[in-house]
Amino acid sequence: MYPALALSRIVAIQPVLDAIERDQAAPHPAFDNLPVGQALTGLVKGVSKGITLVDIEGQTVAMRLPQPPAAGDTLRLRFAGHAPQPVFLLENPEGSTGEAPQLSQAARLLSDLVQRLPARPTPPTVTPPGPLLGQPVVHPAELALALRTALVRSGLFYESHLADWAVGQDSLEGLMQEPQNRLAVADAARQAGAALPSAAPHEAAPVAARTAEAAAASLAGATGAAGEGAAAKALTPLHALLAQQLQVLESPQFVWRGEVWPGQPLEWQIRQEPEDGHARNPAAPADAGGTGWESQLRLTLPRLGALTVHIRLDANQAFSIRMVPEQPEVAPLLQQNQARLASQLAGAGCSVQSLTVQRDAGA
Repeated sequence: MYPALALSRIVAIQPVLDAIERDQAAPHPAFDNLPVGQALTGLVKGVSKGITLVDIEGQTVAMRLPQPPAAGDTLRLRFAGHAPQPVFLLENPEGSTGEAPQLSQAARLLSDLVQRLPARPTPPTVTPPGPLLGQPVVHPAELALALRTALVRSGLFYESHLADWAVGQDSLEGLMQEPQNRLAVADAARQAGAALPSAAPHEAAPVAARTAEAAAASLAGATGAAGEGAAAKALTPLHALLAQQLQVLESPQFVWRGEVWPGQPLEWQIRQEPEDGHARNPAAPADAGGTGWESQLRLTLPRLGALTVHIRLDANQAFSIRMVPEQPEVAPLLQQNQARLASQLAGAGCSVQSLTVQRDAGA
């Protein structure tokens, strides 16, 4: 039996699957129909690098436990729902003592949001309120800056930026651009019955404090409403954004979908590879170690039509790029300009390991 000391309190345990495994894994039918609260027994099959493999109802899942057990140990579990993977509570063994767990308001809010996440893993989608640029640009650096700002100030990394601001590595003006502050300002203005004045740079700190108070009040109000009928209550924009942050934390991937400039849509999916991602991807370089990033861009261009661009950045900061046009006749045109594009990327300081054109869009 698992040591009682490590189980003095209930611990939430979530199966560990990286982004690629979640996309390729078959569903877990044994968990689909489990009611919340169902008691289960897990058998520890092995432990490697802090990850424990546990057999539950004939399904093997990977868990991070508070204290690694030994192979053959049994775990007393209770099913807690999907988030979007199955979530289990690790319980005290019989006869052990310990205080009954008490969830804080923030924990109850997070629990409520987790239950609202999709049953199947879908990357959260960031949608800007309008085009990033007012008109097409000639210089790639302008477009790169606009896209970078759209991602950085999307609100998904707000708490990290708060920590940077606390040590002087971010600006209040930048923080005020993020949805948490913009939504809280609008919410506070509605509650006050009048719009708040625009904040000058020297007034940003007081406004930031007021928006933080408004956000806290909004979250507290939602937490207090948790209970009967709370599941039917629609998420506010702030809560929806927090749910997206939970999804990104659980699965480091998300989608940006919007217009770069009027009439030019772009869908940009970004995800972090696992440390051994290249081992499951035969197209990846054999010597690419560590963690890399994958991007997939879908866009429609005037001369090229619909185009999908797959970009991989490995741990050595080298790019592997694959372009897949929807129209087969476009492939020769891309191939003719392949060397020119590689030269431009090199001139921009990008280390390009491979640049290919794939004719079959379905491959």
